[in-house]
Amino acid sequence: MAIRERLIEALRQVPEALRPILFYLIWTYHYDEQTLREIIRQVRPKEEDKMMSQFAQEIEKRVRQSALQQGRVEGRLEGLLEGERKGEIKGEIRGEAKGEAKLLFRQLSRRFQPLPDGIFERVYGADPNTIEHWADRVLDAKSLDEVFR
Repeated sequence: MAIRERLIEALRQVPEALRPILFYLIWTYHYDEQTLREIIRQVRPKEEDKMMSQFAQEIEKRVRQSALQQGRVEGRLEGLLEGERKGEIKGEIRGEAKGEAKLLFRQLSRRFQPLPDGIFERVYGADPNTIEHWADRVLDAKSLDEVFR
């Protein structure tokens, strides 16, 4: 006897309180609508429309839950990718700024030996635009003060 016939037989014999469980089993086997209707007709012919409506509601609920879950997963993935991109950009900017600061400090060291205390912190603590501005000035400045004015 095939599974479908066993389910029909079980649904005919099961007490009323257990029928929702067996109908759930039918649902989990993913029968198509026509097969579900045939099973219901053989067990409860008068309740075919009502039961199909319940199955349709359950299908709609599961589809919504699945779509919501998929949307959440896609949203999280998109957020992670966006965060990763932003992190890479920030890392590149920091790396460039650090490289520019290193070059400026080296130019200052060669041009204005010895450098006073605090210059290292000042150069490495500055934003990229300021470092670039100072680097342009270091070429023509006659003193360290002219670089940082």
